Amino acid sequence: MINCIIVDDEPLARQLLTTYIGQLPYLNCMAVCQSAVEAFAVLHQQKVDVIFLDIEMPGITGINFLRSLKAAPKVIFTTAYPNYAVDAFEIEAVDYLLKPITFERFVKAVQKLSANGGEPAGKNSVEPNTHIFLKVDRRLVKANFTDIIYIEAYGDYLKVHTPKRTYITYMTLGKIEQLLPSSNFIRIHRSTVINKSFIKFIEGNFVCVNDINLSIGLTYRDSLLENLG
Repeated sequence: MINCIIVDDEPLARQLLTTYIGQLPYLNCMAVCQSAVEAFAVLHQQKVDVIFLDIEMPGITGINFLRSLKAAPKVIFTTAYPNYAVDAFEIEAVDYLLKPITFERFVKAVQKLSANGGEPAGKNSVEPNTHIFLKVDRRLVKANFTDIIYIEAYGDYLKVHTPKRTYITYMTLGKIEQLLPSSNFIRIHRSTVINKSFIKFIEGNFVCVNDINLSIGLTYRDSLLENLG
């Protein structure tokens, strides 16, 4: 397990990084700080392996904050400004992420921790994740993979259907596919992903999922049947 903290004065940036960390079971977010002063207090109380650190913040910049530490943890900078890259790597930053940060780029940065003495981030080194966090209105809502029946595209949003309710979240279908375990979820249409555990039967060009008939796209039928064996 890699213990980490987030240090960023932007609420949306903190929320995004919290969501990304929640998708990686080998990362443990110990604290979310709005300033270097808050982070300084956390570092004196707990053992931190890596800091996801913004650069331009009120009071003290991320780079100056890192230089002030006697025994600094590893750092992955998260910033909207490319002009600090040279300074960042002079102090041996693991990576330098430019906002807006995609999940794919975030994962690549975290994987570099193993090359820098961190815990290996390979699939065999951690327990598989069991859930995903969805941004619903202003909340991050936890949805267990076992509860998700199917997901459908809804304009620029997604409808994530569970037995108790349907969540509407701002995300693409391709993006959420990358966060779901491929052993349980499969796309059956350009606008639909299903949880195989809820399949009752397939008839013609439809699959019955939890008593709901969903259309199978012609280009997805063969891969669906092959996946189901």
